[in-house]
Amino acid sequence: MEMMSMKTQIQHIWQEALLETTMGYHCLSLRFASPIALDEVLNKLERIAEKNGSSSSNFSRKQWTIPVQYTGKDLERVAKHTGLAQDELIALHQAPSYLLYFYGFMPGFMYLGGLDQQLFVPRKEQPDPMIEKGSVAIGGKQTGIYPMNSPGGWNVIGKTPVQLFDVNMDPPLKPQPGDKIKFEAISAENYQDIISQMEEKNYQLPYEKI
Repeated sequence: MEMMSMKTQIQHIWQEALLETTMGYHCLSLRFASPIALDEVLNKLERIAEKNGSSSSNFSRKQWTIPVQYTGKDLERVAKHTGLAQDELIALHQAPSYLLYFYGFMPGFMYLGGLDQQLFVPRKEQPDPMIEKGSVAIGGKQTGIYPMNSPGGWNVIGKTPVQLFDVNMDPPLKPQPGDKIKFEAISAENYQDIISQMEEKNYQLPYEKI
């Protein structure tokens, strides 16, 4: 969580001077609004890193539970590739608490770490022209959720009825980098019930502080 803490401190120090702070798995990119002395930036970054290294992080995090109906079009294909029964595959996919590293590829696409290595499946050689919004998929060593309809090469194993990305929300995405994600299998009936709740604006994505 040191990277998350550094990002927060950097944003506090430079505030309006920063146009963008983008985090990857092992890097943090800073984009400034105007030229700034490199030595000044490096010196401050070194002090932040030293401080983080000598004290425990108090980064506030949440664990979100995302409901999934595991009836994806590639579920059988993934089961065959892994040699697992479908119920074993689903149990393994639900088991971890995934770390949300960052959003990328498209607005709202989660890059989640922690997929069981038994579920590692190569991306498709021929991407699908359209994967539905809410599709939960596996691509290589990662799992993620398509936040909107789009082409994609990941293997779809399920779908969530929850709209995770909404430009009309503040913020547009509730889970934030550094948070954890748990998947929970639901039935077709539960799926429709959640959709009805969302249409009536009565649904809240469950979470707990960690």
